[in-house]
Amino acid sequence: MVSDQIRDDGSIADLPWAAAFDPAANARVLSSVQARGFRAATEVVNRFVRMAEEGLNGGDAASGGSAVTAGRDVDRVVSAWQKVADQLMRSLTGTAPATGPASTDEARLDLANASSSGQLVLVAEQPGAVATEVWLHNGGAADMGKVRLRCSDLLSHDGTVIPSAVVRFEPDVVPMFARSSRGVTVEVDVGDDVAPGCYRGTLLADGHADVWLPIALTVRFSDA
Repeated sequence: MVSDQIRDDGSIADLPWAAAFDPAANARVLSSVQARGFRAATEVVNRFVRMAEEGLNGGDAASGGSAVTAGRDVDRVVSAWQKVADQLMRSLTGTAPATGPASTDEARLDLANASSSGQLVLVAEQPGAVATEVWLHNGGAADMGKVRLRCSDLLSHDGTVIPSAVVRFEPDVVPMFARSSRGVTVEVDVGDDVAPGCYRGTLLADGHADVWLPIALTVRFSDA
């Protein structure tokens, strides 16, 4: 008789073939893998934090650059690990990335690195306001002051325009301190006289010429 050789912590010791098809055993193994991954990532992040603290607490002005670099490395490691952990959780639970009428596809503006990713997607099933969210990130060591977002007119393929005046931001001005992230709600008022179709535009950040995101608003109702 083959004994159960799957330990309580989920580790495997000469795992018998029969246990490979045991859902409970597999769940324990996957849980153990996830826990070990979190511990390994935590150790890496802690090392970077110690490097940054050593650079900030010791040395002259010339060492300031290395401290800032170490701090940025910490941000990159944390961001990368968050993505890995998210993918791991989805694989363990069998869930897909969240989607929906107002999904943002991870819409983000990286102000420190002058880059952006994702897009803003909104769907209007009836007249009224539709909203989504964009994230602003400042991973640098410098305070960027207050940032204001702007939006262009939304244009359809046939030339129909939804004016930028109906686009609102909450908050409308965002203070971006060093090493901070802020979420901003983007809301569009869709009137009952707007024709069905897809309207596209561009989201911009005042004072950051190289940072922008596409916006797509789909109107599905008809005023008829």
